[in-house]
Amino acid sequence: MLFGMRVTLQHLISTGLLALAVLALQMLVGKRVIRFKGRTHQKVHRRLAYALTALAVAHGFLALVVAYQWTIGG
Repeated sequence: MLFGMRVTLQHLISTGLLALAVLALQMLVGKRVIRFKGRTHQKVHRRLAYALTALAVAHGFLALVVAYQWTIGG
C-alpha cells in the first residue's frame, strides 16, 4: 500500500506503457523525425528526457512496492 492506495499490476502496466511512449517520442525527436528548429529542439528534447527519467523511476519504485509488498504511509 502506497499512501493509502494499493499498487496493482495495472499501475505497473500503465506506467510502463507511458514510459515507452515518452521513450518513443524521445527517439523520434533525437533522430529528427519530429523536427524543431533552434532552441525549441533542445528544450523539447531535454524536457522529454526529464519526463522519461521520472517515469522510469516511478515504474521501478512501483515494481519494488509490488514485489516486496511494502506499506508506505498508511
